[in-house]
Amino acid sequence: MKRLVRNLIIGKTAYIESIHEYRQVMLSGQYGLISLWVIGFYIFMDVRQWGSITESVVVYSSAFLVILVSLFFHRQQKHALANFLLFPTFNVLLFLIVSSESLSTGAFVFFIPVSLGSFAVFNYAQRKIALGFALFSFVLFSMAMMGPVKLLTFRDYSEDYIQLNQIINFSIAFPVSIMAVYLLISLNHENASQLLQSNKQLAKLNEELDRFVYSTSHDLRAPLLSVQGLVRLSGQTVNDHERKQYESMIMARLSSLDSFIKEITDYSRNNRLEISREPIHLAAVANEIWESLKYSSDASDIEFKNEIPVTLSVTNDGKRLRVVLANLIANAIRYHDHRKEQKYIRLHHQLTPASFTLHVEDNGQGIAPELHTKIFDMFFRGNESSQGSGLGLYIVKETLAKLSGTVQLTSTPRKGSTFSIVVPTA
Repeated sequence: MKRLVRNLIIGKTAYIESIHEYRQVMLSGQYGLISLWVIGFYIFMDVRQWGSITESVVVYSSAFLVILVSLFFHRQQKHALANFLLFPTFNVLLFLIVSSESLSTGAFVFFIPVSLGSFAVFNYAQRKIALGFALFSFVLFSMAMMGPVKLLTFRDYSEDYIQLNQIINFSIAFPVSIMAVYLLISLNHENASQLLQSNKQLAKLNEELDRFVYSTSHDLRAPLLSVQGLVRLSGQTVNDHERKQYESMIMARLSSLDSFIKEITDYSRNNRLEISREPIHLAAVANEIWESLKYSSDASDIEFKNEIPVTLSVTNDGKRLRVVLANLIANAIRYHDHRKEQKYIRLHHQLTPASFTLHVEDNGQGIAPELHTKIFDMFFRGNESSQGSGLGLYIVKETLAKLSGTVQLTSTPRKGSTFSIVVPTA
């Protein structure tokens, strides 16, 4: 039923990004749908009461058509125009009705939900417009309460009909008023929740920034100081063999520095760039990553088993998934078990209509159970001899969080590890 109403108001294919705007549009549309039902009911009642098409029926019918047009504007994504048409129509219609019948019918109570609705459907930037509509309602209410206005012929109802109108009018105006107030409370609650979440995120970012500055200053300076020392030693030796060793060590330090800077860049891009969606052939991406890594000394004896079908295509953010996969494969290479003869890295997957799961499995060193909850922390290193920066798995976790995905670890020391990433496909 909820989806049916949504599709009726904004259409099946329409999408409103802001949840606040979506709720405001839905309330405005529901006001329109309820008013169509109420107007249709009163057209029927008046025709039945008087036995002919009266002035009031003409007014009701005109308002019915205008409200239909406002709902059409909602379906055309012209929500502001729909509201500018809807609420003046409500106010003028109420004024004409209240001023041309006995106040005992209680039709004036509809001015309350109309005023509340004007505050609910317009956002904070449009608050002066909402206030203007509310004042317009009050002015028309005051004029109607002063006595009959000679715009429509006064309708003199029987006591039974007045009592029926009282029940119907209150039974409609009361829940509609609650709808408007409930929306205002909900929006206020969501704003408070978002503020709380933003404060938590800010505290997290401040903590990470402190750690980031401390660790990067160390991890950037250490290779540079090492290179300086090696350059000095290389300049002091006359032995070509020693000089080549120093040059090889310098290149290794510079390569480590380059990798660290690349990880910082990946981290920065993940926080800054918008998410894109495109078809990705992960088998080809994984092969490209392996081609770029397999010539390193650590990867020379590792067998790469890519069991992802070459025809498999997943729609997601290609750049971010490449970063995730590259970090996991590099991590499996870095922590391989050199004591094993048949070392391997195996990729396999699971696919459902809602999600895609990729497993990166290795028979490397494995990870102790007490470290499973720590390895995804920024700059965490399992031990002092770890060669990595401590950023790789943190970047994996943060990147997947951007994609509404998750990463899980299954590992046994000296047997190997499996990292399983899950991303939504819808």
